[in-house]
Amino acid sequence: MKHKNKYLFRSILPALGAIASLALLVVLSIGANNFFTPSKRLVFNDSIRFVDTSIHAMHPDFKGWNGDTARALSALREQIADIFDSKEIRRATVSAKIVLFEPNDSLRTIFSYHPDADVLPASTEKLFTSSSTLWALGSKYAFTTKLDLAPGATIVGDKIIGNVYLRPSGDPTLRSTDLDEIAHKLHETGIEKIQGEIVSDLDGENPLSPEAKEYMDAHAAPEITVHDSIVGENGVIASADSTAADDEENEDVAEAGALSTFPNFSLDRNIVTVTVIGGHTKGSPLGIRVNPPIASVVVVNHGKSSAPASYRVRRVGRGRHRRTIRRLVRGTMTLHVSSSGGPMGARQTIVISGQFPARSQRTYGFAIKNVPMAMAAAMKLRLQQNGITVTGQPRVERVRRDTNSRTIAEKQTSLIDLLAYMNKHSDNYLAESMFRKLSTIQQIAASAPDERARKLMHSWLRVCNVDGTACTFIDGSGLSRGDQVTANTVINLLAGIKQRGMFELFTHTLSVAGYDGTLRNRMIGTPAQYNAHGKTGTLNGVTALAGYVLTGDGQLAAYFITMQHFSGGPWAYKRDQNKVVEALASFKYADYQNVGTIISPGAK
Repeated sequence: MKHKNKYLFRSILPALGAIASLALLVVLSIGANNFFTPSKRLVFNDSIRFVDTSIHAMHPDFKGWNGDTARALSALREQIADIFDSKEIRRATVSAKIVLFEPNDSLRTIFSYHPDADVLPASTEKLFTSSSTLWALGSKYAFTTKLDLAPGATIVGDKIIGNVYLRPSGDPTLRSTDLDEIAHKLHETGIEKIQGEIVSDLDGENPLSPEAKEYMDAHAAPEITVHDSIVGENGVIASADSTAADDEENEDVAEAGALSTFPNFSLDRNIVTVTVIGGHTKGSPLGIRVNPPIASVVVVNHGKSSAPASYRVRRVGRGRHRRTIRRLVRGTMTLHVSSSGGPMGARQTIVISGQFPARSQRTYGFAIKNVPMAMAAAMKLRLQQNGITVTGQPRVERVRRDTNSRTIAEKQTSLIDLLAYMNKHSDNYLAESMFRKLSTIQQIAASAPDERARKLMHSWLRVCNVDGTACTFIDGSGLSRGDQVTANTVINLLAGIKQRGMFELFTHTLSVAGYDGTLRNRMIGTPAQYNAHGKTGTLNGVTALAGYVLTGDGQLAAYFITMQHFSGGPWAYKRDQNKVVEALASFKYADYQNVGTIISPGAK
């Protein structure tokens, strides 16, 4: 009998495996759809609300509590106060505020610690940048990169006779492969030849949302002090939160990027990489690879290969600071790579000189100087690679946009998708690009572009009833140490987002604890996992955390916690931040009622 059962079990194993595989496939499919399928997106003040269909969407459902709230909240305050009484926190400058949302969206302060202190927001400033961009542009906004027919251009059979305008709107995620998509779409319409030029149109758009326009028309924009931006023209900005050397394990390290002189133009983060490859033998020429291949970027190669390199390797330092040092002991390394050209120059020249060891490889990154010209040149190349002959040359021109322009191919990127990537991964380049995008809106009077962006951000704060005088925005990412906020302003912004009906739309862009983005490794295995949505902030000597979490009763809480001016790593402070959010996620009124008098939530 035992043998029969064994053989029977073996006979059904393949069937069980197939069923398990099918079930796993279904689960993965559902998970993938939840993660990758765009949610239903509507302007947040439409009559039809935005519905966040992501896998860990927040759904506050607290209807009130008729029991002993004073006792419960007193216990919660005492628990949080004990966390803030740790030795680590006493060694830092601390500011914090925590509130609970009542069913009518009014706020109940649970804990505050120097909430009016001026502090560095670090990357929590992206909360201000992203929410004001969402308000200013509207949630339906999409960054569109278009090919338009120039006035007078016609389509005759499989030919375009006349010029074609390349008209981007500042999509900072645009890649060279996206130009392939545009070219492929045009080729699919039957076009095989363009008898004209590819012209990058420098004229911009004014995409102010109806709500923002109505508000700006009715209210004078606040006077804003003009500050210098953290970057100059075509300056390369840091990657995500990478200024904190001790934080690499917990923060995403995004690609660096360079801001274009013309904010509506962006390609491959405006960085061109030059890879130098040593030859096979001493004296042989160097190999060069340029990515993306751009006709306006010219490489002059005077370099030669030296003998193959050999290195002496040794380990220095201790613990987490232990690292490897390599010293060249054979082969000559005198390689010099430089870039020249102006923001309006037709060409950018990269000169390579000196010696580089044979069979070695090194990559250099340079800001693209004239991004509009580079994009026109790249567009021409991609058109030709996709079977469309272009007779004219790429060039740049400012053309007044005709509302009747005919678009023949385009690529779109949803603002919501972009903001989600920006906030979840704390991408500084995308944040600075959003700040620059706001600076292009000509409907806002300003003496400088950055001032225009700040006016829009401060106008949004006024809409949210936030005291903007306590906020200084040098940039959009929080990299500058001239940026300034208070715990009160951050909490009031989070409250304004909820009270303005933007909550589901905005929380969709935040990192989820224990799941994705910069919170993916935090609060795992606690009630805060898959629950807390937040934004981290990290600079040397600064760690901050802000966002929302649902209590055990489904009540929404908002938190801002920052520790600053400390030495050493931020890990101890992050653990304390986690403990606070975990305490909020675990909180239930019923846990603090007298025996025999427990009243369920919503009881009458």
